[in-house]
Amino acid sequence: MRLSTYLAGLGLLSSTILPVFAQDAGVPAPATIVVAQDASAIQPLAGARPFMVALPFAVAGERAPGEPVVRHTPTGVVQSLMAQITPAPEPAQAPNAVDETALRYFAQNGDEVRVQREIERLKALHPGWQPPANLLSQDYVPDPDIVEIWEMFSNGDFDGARAAIAAKQAADPSFVPSTDLLQSLASGESVSRLRTASDAKDYQAVITIAASNPQLLVCSSVDNLWRLAEAFAQTGSLARSVDAYAYVLSNCTDAQERYATMQKAMEQLPRAELDPLLAMERPDAAGLGEFNGLRLDLARRAVSAALDDGPAPGPADLALLEQSATATKSGEDLQLLGYFELSRNRPNEARRLFQTAHEAAPSAVTAEGLAVTLLQLQDGEEAEGVLAAYRDESEELTALYLQAAAAYLATEPRRNISENVLGRIVDTAMSARDANTAQELGWYSYAFQQPQTAFEWFTVALRFQPDLEPAAYGLMVAANALGDATTVQSIRNQWAGRSARISDFGKTSATTQPPAAAPVPVPVAQRPSAPVQAAPVQSARQPTNQVASELSVDPSPQRSSGGRRCENFVPAASLSASNALSHAWCLMDLNRPAQAVDHFARALQSGSERVRSDAAYGQSLAFIRLGLPHEAAVAAAAAPVTNARALELEVAILTQQATSAYGVGDYAKALAILDARSRYAAERNDLLTLRAWSYYHLRRYREAQRIFSAVAATGYGEALAGLEAATSALARSLVQ
Repeated sequence: MRLSTYLAGLGLLSSTILPVFAQDAGVPAPATIVVAQDASAIQPLAGARPFMVALPFAVAGERAPGEPVVRHTPTGVVQSLMAQITPAPEPAQAPNAVDETALRYFAQNGDEVRVQREIERLKALHPGWQPPANLLSQDYVPDPDIVEIWEMFSNGDFDGARAAIAAKQAADPSFVPSTDLLQSLASGESVSRLRTASDAKDYQAVITIAASNPQLLVCSSVDNLWRLAEAFAQTGSLARSVDAYAYVLSNCTDAQERYATMQKAMEQLPRAELDPLLAMERPDAAGLGEFNGLRLDLARRAVSAALDDGPAPGPADLALLEQSATATKSGEDLQLLGYFELSRNRPNEARRLFQTAHEAAPSAVTAEGLAVTLLQLQDGEEAEGVLAAYRDESEELTALYLQAAAAYLATEPRRNISENVLGRIVDTAMSARDANTAQELGWYSYAFQQPQTAFEWFTVALRFQPDLEPAAYGLMVAANALGDATTVQSIRNQWAGRSARISDFGKTSATTQPPAAAPVPVPVAQRPSAPVQAAPVQSARQPTNQVASELSVDPSPQRSSGGRRCENFVPAASLSASNALSHAWCLMDLNRPAQAVDHFARALQSGSERVRSDAAYGQSLAFIRLGLPHEAAVAAAAAPVTNARALELEVAILTQQATSAYGVGDYAKALAILDARSRYAAERNDLLTLRAWSYYHLRRYREAQRIFSAVAATGYGEALAGLEAATSALARSLVQ
C-alpha cells in the first residue's frame, strides 16, 4: 500500500477518531486517538491526545535540553506529510454499522475487563451508541468465522487473522471485514514491531515505527510511550525523551503507571532532566506528593554517587535523606549518611549516625560502620566491644575486629584489659593467625613487665609473618630484658640492612634501653564474679597452676640438645628431625613453648615412630602452655602416644578447656567439661573451687555452698570468700 493511500485511510484530511481494539497482554488498547491536520483542530475526546512523534522527520524542531517541557501535541510530521499526498476519501460508514462481534465474544467468555474496554472503544468510535442491554441474548448470533478471527487477534496471531480474513473473502466475495477489525489488526502489528525493535535495542526503528503510528502513543498503551522515551534517551535525544515522559505525566491518571513512568525516567535521564518531570507531581490519596518515595531514592543515589567519587549531593537531597533517616530510624539510610560524613572527614557526626542505626537494629552491618568510625576516632576499646559479637561472621569482620583489638591493646596509657576480653582477642588472633595482633599482645605484655610472655607473643607473630619488623624489634627488646644477648645478636644479624633501629639497638643511648614499662595495674578486689584476678595476657593464655601441675612431662630420651645451647634462635627447618626434637625440649625447659611448637612440628616429619611420638606429645604440651587446648588436642593426635601420655594430655586439655569456658562466662560448659575430666582424674581444691563458683553464677547457691564448705575445711583459703558469698546469696534467695 502506498504511504499516501495509507494516510488517507487513517483519515488525515479531517479530524477523525481512530479506534484501536483492546487486546490481551500482547496489545494494550488506547482509549481515544485523535490525529488532525492542524494542531488547533485537535481536541481531546473521552481521553488524551496521542503523543505525536516529530522524529526522525523534524529533527530541526527538537526542543533543546533544559528548554521548558511543551505540553501540547507536536504535529510537524503530519503537516510535512500532508503536503505530499492527495487523499483518497474512504466511503462513509453507516451510522448504525457497529461491529459488536468482539464485545459479545468477550461477554460470552466472561471477560469483564475486555467487555468494559470494548464498550469504551465503541462509544468513542460511534458517538451516541449504547451497548445492548443483554450481551448474552440469544437474538444475536455472531458469525463463527469472525469470532475465530477476533480470537486469533486477541492471542497476537495477526498473520493467522489476516489469513482467515483472506480465506473468508475467497469463500464469500461479498464479505467485507469491518473497519474495527482492520484497524485493530494494523495497530496490533505495529505494536508488535515496536516491541520487537525495542527488545532488540534497535532504538532508531522504535522511533520510526512510533512516528508512523501516533495512534499507539496514548495512556492506555503506556508501555509504548515508555519504550519510545527509552529510544529517545538511548539515541541522545534527551529533550524528546523528557517530552514523552511529560506526556504521560500530563495526560495519564493511573497512579501506578505514573509512578512507574517516573521510575523509568530516573533510569534513563540524568538528574538535571528529572526536575521538570518531578514538578508534575500530583497529591496522592493521603494528600502527599505521589513521588515522595522516588525523591528519596534520588537523594540516596546522589549520596551513594558521592561515595563513588561522584559529584557532591545537593543540599536538598542531603536534607531530605537526613530528615527521613532521623524520622524512620532506617538503618540503611543512617549508614549511608554515616559513610558520607566519614568521607567528609566528620567522624563525630558519622559516629552519631552509626550509633543510632546500631541501637535501632543491631547487626553485623551496623556494627561494622560504627567500628570503622570509632577506629577513625582512635577509640579501639569501644570498637572492639562493638565488633566482639560479630567477629566470626565473615573474614572482613574478623579482620576489622583484629584491627580494633590491636588498637585497644596499643592504647596509651595502657589499659588494664579484663581477662574475658583478652581471651577473645587471643582466640581470634590465633584462629586467624594474625601477626599484627600477636605482636601488639607482645608489646602489651612487655608494658606490664612480663618480658617472657612478650617474648612468646613476638615469636608467635614472627611465625605468622616472618618479615614483620615490629615483631622482630619487639623480640629483640624482650630478649634484651631477659638478658638473652645471644638472641639479640642473632636478630640483629638476621635483620642487618633491613631495619635501622634493629641494627642500632644497644649502640646509642636512645636504643640501648627498651621502652619504659608502664606500672603494673593494681588488681581489683576479689569478688564472686571473678575468683581469681590475674595479670593481663599472662592470665589469658599462660597455663594456670592446676594445668601446669598436672603435666608431669614424661622424661624423653632426647631431652638434651647434644651439647648445643638453645638460647640462640635456630630455624626449625635447618635442623634434622632428631635435632629439632632435642632443641624443642630445650626450649620447653626455657619456657619458650611458642618457639618449641615449630621445632616439634619439624620432628613430626621424622621417619622414626618414636621421634614422632615424642614430638606429638611435646607439641601438645607446648600448646597447653600457650593456653590453646584445641590445638593441643590436634597435636596429640598427630602421632601415636603411650596410654599414660594420652591420659595425661587429656586431663590437662580438659582442665584448660574448663578454665577457658569459665573465663568467658560459659559456666554450664565449664561444669560439663569438669564432669568429663572427673572420669579421668580427681578434682583438686582449685578445680573444686572453680566448680563451686560455676554453680554460684548459675544461682545454684546450695550446691556452691556445699562445695565451698568442703574445700574450706581442708584449709584452702581461696574457698573462704566463695563460702561467704554463697551463704549470703542463699539466705537472700530463701527470703525472697
